Amino acid sequence: MAAESYTPLVDIKVRSDDIRACSFSSWYDKFKKYTPKAKIIQPLPEEFLRYLAQDGIRLSLEENDSTYNDHCLKRDDDNEYSDWEADDDGDNDSDSDDDKNGKEEEMVPMVNFPDLHREIAEVIGEYGAVTPKLNWSAPRDATWILPNNTSKCMNVNDIYLLLNASNYIAYDLDHAFDECEDRDNSDNQSIQFELVLRKWFDINPALEFRVFVRDSEIWGISQRDLNYYNYLEPLQDTFTNLIEEFVYDIVLPNFDLKSFVLDVYLPRPFESCWLIDINPWSRTTDPLLFSWNELASKDLDSDASPEIRLITEHNMGRFVTKEHSENQVPKDVVQASLDPESMRELTYKWKEILKMQEAESDSDSN
Repeated sequence: MAAESYTPLVDIKVRSDDIRACSFSSWYDKFKKYTPKAKIIQPLPEEFLRYLAQDGIRLSLEENDSTYNDHCLKRDDDNEYSDWEADDDGDNDSDSDDDKNGKEEEMVPMVNFPDLHREIAEVIGEYGAVTPKLNWSAPRDATWILPNNTSKCMNVNDIYLLLNASNYIAYDLDHAFDECEDRDNSDNQSIQFELVLRKWFDINPALEFRVFVRDSEIWGISQRDLNYYNYLEPLQDTFTNLIEEFVYDIVLPNFDLKSFVLDVYLPRPFESCWLIDINPWSRTTDPLLFSWNELASKDLDSDASPEIRLITEHNMGRFVTKEHSENQVPKDVVQASLDPESMRELTYKWKEILKMQEAESDSDSN
């Protein structure tokens, strides 16, 4: 029997300076002309960072929004949220006095970081609606928690919900430097975290692209939203030309790194290129329709245009889905997580369904 051949895993080295260079505030001023309008709030108070890390979401009491109720969402062991009720002092009945005394102080927006809360509200008032992110990541995986199923935030509580429910945000806070070859345990402690509030505008996800730049050359372009759009393929030369012009004429002359990954948006009528984000050349960045092995090892034909990969047919396995749909839950579950009365009603209905199933099972066995 012939021995199976395996492609060795290509080593992709990333340094802490590469990660820092991709932090939003490190590049925004250089490309402000080509990037959606944004406000950067830094430094963030330590209380706000503790708020994002705590086991629960305490929403603002001053929001005049009936969507939210004055209570705390609790995070369970599976990183999911519920509102199983605490007693009037905010502690579960099962907690002992010793447990209560040992608990960290719960962070509350208007008590622990009121100035930041008001600053966020002012930016929302100026822009009308915003979409948030930290230094590197946007909470794209948590849009299910908002009624509109997008990252469009109309009030401060929308932002608190998105940031607290996102694994991407948690990664920024705790693991941003994990893959660095020169990683130092002090890196996360020394980073100045920032809250970025970008003015909301509607993006057609079909026209977002990820651009892989290695050693100052474009090695690949991938469709960002992995669903089929029949009008993309005839336009691929237009997309490639726009992206090449933007990368070689605008980005490379003004950015310190030679290897990185861009997220860009090409709005109709396809005469300009918007810079959405800059990501590190690292396996932690999703290669989408490529693999990191091929991006890091393939030879570049200097006379040919960069390869652009698009979804070219329906029903291509994992691609025929909305991004992060694995994180989404039914709307009644979301509403139940925000409203104690809805949670009780949903729990009651669920128990009734279980009783009916048990009764049917007993009937079948008899």
